[in-house]
Amino acid sequence: MKIVYIVGAGFSKSIDGCVPVMNDFFEKAIELIDENVAWLVFAAAERARAFPDEPEIENLGTKMGVIGEYLSNNNDCCKNQDCQLKGKLEEGLRNTRQQYKKVFLSDTKRKKANLEDVFGKMEAHKDVERDNDANDTYVRLQFLINRLFNNLDKRLENESLRAAHFDLSEYVKTADNLEHIFISFNYDLWLEKAFFKNGIWHPRDGHGTYLFEHYAKPEKDISQNMKPNGVVEVSNKFVETKEFSEKCQKARVKVLKPHGSLAWRFGKVIERGVVLVESDENPCVTYNPTWFYPPVQHTDKKIDLKMTPLIVPPTPNKIRSHQLFWDTDKDMEKALLTAEVIVIIGWSMPDTDKNLNDIISRAINNRTKQIKKLIVCDKDQTPSFYGRFEVLFRPQKIEYWNTGFNKDFVGFLANEIGKV
Repeated sequence: MKIVYIVGAGFSKSIDGCVPVMNDFFEKAIELIDENVAWLVFAAAERARAFPDEPEIENLGTKMGVIGEYLSNNNDCCKNQDCQLKGKLEEGLRNTRQQYKKVFLSDTKRKKANLEDVFGKMEAHKDVERDNDANDTYVRLQFLINRLFNNLDKRLENESLRAAHFDLSEYVKTADNLEHIFISFNYDLWLEKAFFKNGIWHPRDGHGTYLFEHYAKPEKDISQNMKPNGVVEVSNKFVETKEFSEKCQKARVKVLKPHGSLAWRFGKVIERGVVLVESDENPCVTYNPTWFYPPVQHTDKKIDLKMTPLIVPPTPNKIRSHQLFWDTDKDMEKALLTAEVIVIIGWSMPDTDKNLNDIISRAINNRTKQIKKLIVCDKDQTPSFYGRFEVLFRPQKIEYWNTGFNKDFVGFLANEIGKV
């Protein structure tokens, strides 16, 4: 019997409330405002008037962007006068960032701005002189997401080890008479870590039809860089990529990630110690036994940096042209065509996932038999919320769990699947 699980942001948020969803992404990301990639995104959003109208905050954000871009474009100084000017500008940028962060956090409409809405406005903000704004913003958002979730990965290490993800992994491991396929809309790696620790998943072949032939191992194990106060010293360098051995562990469970992964890298960079595969068509998965990944290095001066996180931000126009995503979509459709049971955990079917909803709808319409059981797990939702899934999947039977993803749900899940 084949079980297909579809997991969304609520699945990861069960680990800790600080894990962002679309309507609190900026509230979480503002904590990274001192990093180049973060303030560039916020400055671009204010310049495009993508947040709710508030002239004082818009002016601060625009000022932050102007000073930052000037410093970026005039980084090399050789005259004392230029160096003094640069010092004053850098101090001004620091002060402006802190002012902006303070007023941003005091504005509820900005803190709770929907990620899709904001970047929809930014993509629409084009004029003759700034024709590449949307593309630049999209790339910057990839790096911002990568940085944010990388920080969460470190911060929530202990919490993730106690999470219900490991109970679910244990169930999947013991229910080896079933075929388990996960469709995860999350960038994070907590699900994969749980499976990997249980010996039922490996990054080379664990993402479906597409095989990762190469991996990049961080230069040093992250645990070597842990300071006494618990702060992690992160290296942005990777050693030269290596090829996976044909004898490496095989994955018993598949994790399909249509929005990409924190661990995926794409492109070729031979600077700063990074060497990726010769073919630009083949991405690389970062991998080491402790499953910590340095964030991808980003420089605002070279927005066209070739090495980028292979993740798809939740914007209206999604770039999913790589073969990996093509294979993932085919794997998703194939799994949905033949699954007897569908399990939804923490996925609200947002408008940003319309293209993936279309894949689901097409697969359901092409099935020869009804789905035997649909199990939906969420938290404090109304009957109409669950009804949307019933309309989309049209199962013979549907079961609800309304207290969120937790250890008790795993027991409920095993019991319900056992009845099929």
